[in-house]
Amino acid sequence: MTCRMSYTNESFNDNNNSGNMGLNEVQTLLRQAIEKEDYREAARLRDILRDLVPEFARNVDKAKLSWQGLGTAPWLVNRLKALNLALPTTIQVNAFESVNAMLLSSDVSEDDSVLLEDRLRLSSLADAKNMGVVVSGSTGSGKSLSFLAPLLSTLSEALFARQRIRVKAEEDIGDAVDDLLERVAVTTSPAILSQQRKQVGGRDGRAALGTLGKNAEYENDIKSPLALIVVPSRELGVQTALLLFELVGGNTRRTKTELYDPGNAANMFKYKGPRGVKIGCVLDKAEAEDGLKLQTDIAITTPEFLGKLLEEGDIDPDKLRVIVFDEADLGLEMTRDDDIATLFPESPLNNSRLTYLVGASVTSASLGSRPVVKSKMLPEGNSYIATATSFKPISWEKDSNTSDNANIKDLSMRLDPGLVHERCVISKQSQASGLLVLCRMLRKELRDYTETSDSTDSAGTAEKPRVVIFFPSEDEARQSMPKLRDALWGDYKLGVLLPNTGVNPLQIMEQFKYDETGVLLATPNSIRGLDFSGLTHVYTLYMPVDIREYLHLAGRVGRIGQSGSSGGTGGKVTSIIRKGEEDGYGELANSLGFSFADVEYIQKSIDEEGLNKDNIEDVRKYLEDTLILLDDEMIE
Repeated sequence: MTCRMSYTNESFNDNNNSGNMGLNEVQTLLRQAIEKEDYREAARLRDILRDLVPEFARNVDKAKLSWQGLGTAPWLVNRLKALNLALPTTIQVNAFESVNAMLLSSDVSEDDSVLLEDRLRLSSLADAKNMGVVVSGSTGSGKSLSFLAPLLSTLSEALFARQRIRVKAEEDIGDAVDDLLERVAVTTSPAILSQQRKQVGGRDGRAALGTLGKNAEYENDIKSPLALIVVPSRELGVQTALLLFELVGGNTRRTKTELYDPGNAANMFKYKGPRGVKIGCVLDKAEAEDGLKLQTDIAITTPEFLGKLLEEGDIDPDKLRVIVFDEADLGLEMTRDDDIATLFPESPLNNSRLTYLVGASVTSASLGSRPVVKSKMLPEGNSYIATATSFKPISWEKDSNTSDNANIKDLSMRLDPGLVHERCVISKQSQASGLLVLCRMLRKELRDYTETSDSTDSAGTAEKPRVVIFFPSEDEARQSMPKLRDALWGDYKLGVLLPNTGVNPLQIMEQFKYDETGVLLATPNSIRGLDFSGLTHVYTLYMPVDIREYLHLAGRVGRIGQSGSSGGTGGKVTSIIRKGEEDGYGELANSLGFSFADVEYIQKSIDEEGLNKDNIEDVRKYLEDTLILLDDEMIE
């Protein structure tokens, strides 16, 4: 059995030229060119970027194409540069500018040099109000940083004030104990207050042991979170917490050499921002039992546990300056009406508040079902839609879309156009036949990838494709694991990322990040919103149930920082479906606006090719795959 690529003029998506590169890929390559100081290449990519987003190029002031120009807190500008995030993406610029536009519209300040936090503080003094931003962009376009950067800039002064209070508290009791220096060091170290943190590398998070939570004199001032981030899954919550941890001076590197390396611009000694920021996570039942008992500056939780935190007073809605629903379409579906009502009460606010609704599949259908979205989260006159191409004030009126505003009904699901999509139709219904097709494809992809890729690992050997394989259910993924492991032995190292299977799923994510595994087996619900470093290929062994599911499966590749489908060798999505499902796949393609290539799967007997010294290894693997992957009754 072999796989033959069969492309037709009407189905082939030609991504082998710069004109068809996706926006994510262009911005990735632009960052790389600037880091290498290859300014000729950077200029070429800048021109491509202008062609891809002409509205953005026309309307955004050049001064706003940097974090500093956007009004980001100075310490955060330096931190982003140290983390190699010095150049904001177009969606990050537009999300930041949405907030700037709302604050400037209230005549707080027309001076572009004024920081975002100062604008929000002055606005709060004048008139407390709800403000909202919908961040709608393709998967992997940098949406997490599009709300984290303005969130931290908004809270910058408050976080510094909390640092001073905490240090003062330790100094006040310093005469009674001999460990003042250690206590202050702990207090000024960033911390993720979560059991999940123990599953991944980096620092041990001992700052969570700070004693200030027991000091009633300061507890009322600094215990309640200033910001709340609601995510649909534990895995996405930890990923968000780790990024936030790095932004506030933390380090997730594995060894002390990496952590304290004086040549590393991101090491803890060069960090100039607020210290001791406490990130409180409640992402599973064990953490929910304890709640946010210690001081928390920024809380991260899932809809499942949000109600408990509100009922027990761990989160005071009146103290929240920023609320974020990441993957908002799913997050709002999962959140109880009572919890939404508690977060957004009818009574007036004491402080201005920013609400972010973020996602690649946020639509009017997912937002318009709750009146509170229109009245409190995204009030007309104080809310914007930010995309990769523009930022415009929201209008809830029908047929009111103009060049100056955006109608909520025009929100659509967004898939990066630079991906390569393939469809392979097999006749047999068995999962085992799909596994056999998959193994043939993976081996072919391994040969093709190593022949065309210029990348090498630390040992100097050619890098292999990095793959996620999606199964329709956890049971099928679990049953397929030993068969695939045996069949791909020597070619790939496998890992399992499933909600209820295996030990320490977050450790699996880290192993994949550090190239200790090259293939992950997953289900749709286990990966939404996750960013896998260096991922090149996605395979699905079933027909996705709807366009939203396909968007999030395909969206694991073609992300900012990954190899693209034009400038690189990744960004490929292959769906292995059964005969009779072709029309459903075609409808997916039409709805999301992508073209695809048909991969024709052909059976050949070994006798037709003949056995010789050049193909003996392939024949051996052919026979082994047949015995390992197919059921006895299927072997022909």
